[in-house]
Amino acid sequence: MEITTYEDLAQHLIDNKMTMLWKDLFNLPIRNYSKIVDVDGDIVECGVWRGGCSIFLSHLFPNKTIWCCDSYEGFQPLEDATYKFKGERHTPNFTHGVKGPIAISLEEVKNNFEFYGIPCKQDSDRVKFLKGFVNQTLPTAPIEKISLLRLDVDSYSATLEILNILYDKVQSGGFIIFDDINLKESYQAIIDFLTKRSLPLELYHPSTDEKYRLDQGRIVNSDSGFPSNSYIIKK
Repeated sequence: MEITTYEDLAQHLIDNKMTMLWKDLFNLPIRNYSKIVDVDGDIVECGVWRGGCSIFLSHLFPNKTIWCCDSYEGFQPLEDATYKFKGERHTPNFTHGVKGPIAISLEEVKNNFEFYGIPCKQDSDRVKFLKGFVNQTLPTAPIEKISLLRLDVDSYSATLEILNILYDKVQSGGFIIFDDINLKESYQAIIDFLTKRSLPLELYHPSTDEKYRLDQGRIVNSDSGFPSNSYIIKK
């Protein structure tokens, strides 16, 4: 496929159901490109579904290594989770297994990358696929520095697992995007992590880049009261 503009690429990914993002959210990394591109480190996405967002980031940041971390088999079973959360909903509702709306195989994701002009059938230094649940794969993954970390795992435990393992690898000025902070499970994991680390309960709005606080009440009509794809910039 011939890529003309990033906006057209985003629209094509949306139209072909390669992503659940809406177009405005693709503007976030475009708008902040100059801030992200100069930060040392790789781009890591945890929870890639059909690969749409990782494909987009691969085109936007052609000189950065892209890590696509996913079980490629669905959600982590509750018995394998590191942390227990009473309000967890996604694992019981979306059965873990190789079939289902969330369980997109590694082969299918690689085919999608190839369709959009990103070679990945053979081992590549450009795009790396990390298959398995994050609490099993990330501790030993050779990820050294991160410029952009994107979380889209829709659960309390996996969100907290990723932050505990990867937060310290995000470099100063690096972005951490929380796709699913709009869900109560992920929101609570983010709150718990920031509080434990004595970090500010502040995030940036994905559309306006305005800073808001997590402890000052709901700001949008979502499950948690906060907008999907809110982000922090690590100091």
